[in-house]
Amino acid sequence: MKTADGKPEIRAILSGVGRVGRDVTRLLSARPGYRVVAAYTRNAAFVGQDVGLLAGVRPLDVIVQSDRNKALAQPADVLVVATTSFLREVAGDLRAGVERRLNVITTAEEASFPWLADSSLADDLDRLAKERAVSILGAGLNPGFIFDALLLTATGISWNVERIHVRRVVNISQFSKTIQRRLGIGFSCSEFETGVNSGLIRGHIGFPQTFSLVCQSLDRKLERIDKEFHPLIAETAYLSERLAVRVGETAGFIQRTSAIVDGAPWITAEFIAHVDPGSIGLAAEDSISIEGYNSINLVISPGCQPQRGAAAMLANCIPRLIEARPGFLTVADLAPPHARLTSGHFHG
Repeated sequence: MKTADGKPEIRAILSGVGRVGRDVTRLLSARPGYRVVAAYTRNAAFVGQDVGLLAGVRPLDVIVQSDRNKALAQPADVLVVATTSFLREVAGDLRAGVERRLNVITTAEEASFPWLADSSLADDLDRLAKERAVSILGAGLNPGFIFDALLLTATGISWNVERIHVRRVVNISQFSKTIQRRLGIGFSCSEFETGVNSGLIRGHIGFPQTFSLVCQSLDRKLERIDKEFHPLIAETAYLSERLAVRVGETAGFIQRTSAIVDGAPWITAEFIAHVDPGSIGLAAEDSISIEGYNSINLVISPGCQPQRGAAAMLANCIPRLIEARPGFLTVADLAPPHARLTSGHFHG
């Protein structure tokens, strides 16, 4: 089908209709030339619902189903996978989409530079995508935009890059309970330490992928990644529908990560997440400092909103992905995405 101006309509299938999937639905349904044609999920609570109503917009006559094969049988151009963070856990969806000659974009942080998580699996998916003449991309807000696509674009006015420092302060009070627990919210100090050691508490996932992509793009050899991860303990209680943090429990964390190049930190990152940053004297903010000849300092205030930013990045990358070369790509391989004509106004 074509739009009123004669351009081909872009048809999308959703894998996952959680917060990000619903936000992608809201955005695409407000853009001429885009249409959600199918959606599937493993969450039984969403099965049988109209995806438009589920997203808080008009009915789209697309019923969320649990059968991936039936959903993927619908003619489409792109599959949006918004489920989990890990490459191996989304690999089945990526492969199924590519086998049906769909371009695939996923929020999985490990897919932003998949060779770091599993080079054999990444190469296999890359070969399959090239055979089917489609593209795969891991994208989102972070990784995907702030400290990789935006950072790399900012280096476009640098003569040389001697050192990079990035910092993100984010309010995580609106994250789901599942994500908050994975981030380490609402634990005692001993439980937090045990969770970190066991891998159940991981903090922000994605800095290794971001660092690997930036180093590769700027011709640096990444020697290793150093990490620090410390809890922030609540001095007052934080109670709401989404969270219950008592005095003495973890209300956030500070995560410091460094990319070591030539024996010294070349990229340093500080990630501070809290259920109420203002209560500890911080404001949500993102900053990028690039040292070198023609140094630059960027500050985004207030910081990029996590859920809305991730959904926008996915939607805005779709046309770039469709026009890109085949294979498993990174955001460094795409022309910069940008917003498109959108009707109506969003609230909340």
